[in-house]
Amino acid sequence: MTHTGPAAATPHDDPASAELSIKIERLRKMMAANNVTAVHIAKLGNLAWLLCGGDALVSFADAPVAEAVVTPQRVVVLMAEVERDRLEREAFPSGVDALYYPWFDPNAKEVLLKELLGEGKVLADTPAVAGAEVRDFWPLRVPLTESEVGRYRTLGRDAAQAFTETLKTLTPGMSEHEVAARIAFALRERGMQPALILVAADERLQRYRHPLPTANVFRERVMAVTCARRGGLYANLTRIVSAGALRDGERDAYRRLLNVESTLLNYTQHGVLARELFPEMQRAYDSAGFLGEWARHHQGGACGYETRDWVLQEGGDRMLQEGSAYAWNPSLPGLKVEDTVLLQGENLEVLTADPNWPSVEVDGRMRPAVLEP
Repeated sequence: MTHTGPAAATPHDDPASAELSIKIERLRKMMAANNVTAVHIAKLGNLAWLLCGGDALVSFADAPVAEAVVTPQRVVVLMAEVERDRLEREAFPSGVDALYYPWFDPNAKEVLLKELLGEGKVLADTPAVAGAEVRDFWPLRVPLTESEVGRYRTLGRDAAQAFTETLKTLTPGMSEHEVAARIAFALRERGMQPALILVAADERLQRYRHPLPTANVFRERVMAVTCARRGGLYANLTRIVSAGALRDGERDAYRRLLNVESTLLNYTQHGVLARELFPEMQRAYDSAGFLGEWARHHQGGACGYETRDWVLQEGGDRMLQEGSAYAWNPSLPGLKVEDTVLLQGENLEVLTADPNWPSVEVDGRMRPAVLEP
């Protein structure tokens, strides 16, 4: 049996309704310009965007438990009946309809989806719908709305504070697993999902740029990285803790790495193309004395409803956009810097800054230092 009905009211109805209206207007304007009769949305980030932070996720290992169809007349979320109660109460902004199907009927969803999509031109964010034109939705998701910016600021602040409070408690002898567990607890305690936690100490920190935590024990230096998710948005940041004072050469290398990051931040301006920024990044590494290090790890890129909506690449045709977020992450063996920043006009706001973390000034910006005793 199929059920249909409006979403239940939620405490954030009013701001979410206004936010949803902006997003539907963008979608329908795009539909009209491309002679599209329906849009199918099935990716987690795009669903979270459409639902104004509502979470259609159960497991990061699986696809979302819902999908959406937008037509000139309706916004419909389609899901199995078993998901109905939670999603209606906790994930839907007012203004969307819902259709439900029995989880045990293998054909029910396909029948409903075919009815919703109709016979015209369909755009989709995945190739799941036969014949649909697959499109990247990042250009639709920027600029962030006023309410999204507010949520992002709170998320970034909370993620940074969780890192500061947790990493200041670390002591030599802890395993990377224990460090990761403490970070996960601090994030979860503040209502964030730790979509990614990387931890590396000492020799592993020197060797790996994407270090999953292991039983390796922290003795001299440890790095922690997270992609903290809440309301569909991601706050990305990296911090490093040293058990002893940095040697002069290490301190100098980190400062030169901050100069590389400063080049990326300086070029984070509306209208800058990825293919223009890429060679500037390469020159910054070379000028800092780190020849070829840029090739050993990606340098980050745009973020928001994905940990990376796109990554900076040579010849890339992406254009940096007003009202969008970025997380650049230049690195060296044993060193890395990363924060999430928001581009608004002439202002580049560091969303994941925490005044309680030690910092140094680089080109007029306060940037995170290595935490030393």
